[in-house]
Amino acid sequence: MDNLAIKMHKIRKTSTKELISSINQELEELEMKNAKININIEYIEEYLKTGKDIVTFYISTNVGEEEKELSKIASGGEMSRIMLAIKKVLADSDQMPVLVFDEIDTGISGKAANSVAKKLKVISNKHQVICISHLPNIAAAADYNYFISKKIKKDRTKTEIRLLEENEVIREIARISSGEVNEVTLKYATELRCRA
Repeated sequence: MDNLAIKMHKIRKTSTKELISSINQELEELEMKNAKININIEYIEEYLKTGKDIVTFYISTNVGEEEKELSKIASGGEMSRIMLAIKKVLADSDQMPVLVFDEIDTGISGKAANSVAKKLKVISNKHQVICISHLPNIAAAADYNYFISKKIKKDRTKTEIRLLEENEVIREIARISSGEVNEVTLKYATELRCRA
């Protein structure tokens, strides 16, 4: 068993360099240009479910900052984009059938939003992707759009979800792009939808 654990440790150490490089490239494209991921693999004496390694992800989000454990410092929006970068890198080998992304659009717009939308689209070729978003760029790239709303009925709050028809998708993209539905926002929404 020890020989197998040592072999797994060596494979992990070798593969980590390429994984780190690929994830950091994805983060750069997601407008996290100063973020740098690092992965530490520590060989221990006791057996765990996955061998004898403790694997810890570290990140430095800004130039000159010391790297810290990812789970302890990343915000919700950053964590979503980091997970998106990791899932994009692992999309061909990951067996997870459904991926849910929430808050992925926190603190991003423009170029970063377009990049996130493209990466979600690529991942959706191999996985079912559910993304909760308030950005028109991301909503425009979806194959199916659902509208989620809350209503009070008989002193109870009910959540409703409804699949949107294409004309409703355009109107909703127009609405979330500026808060209004008018000729200009409808044209913008249509252009976004066509580009996606």
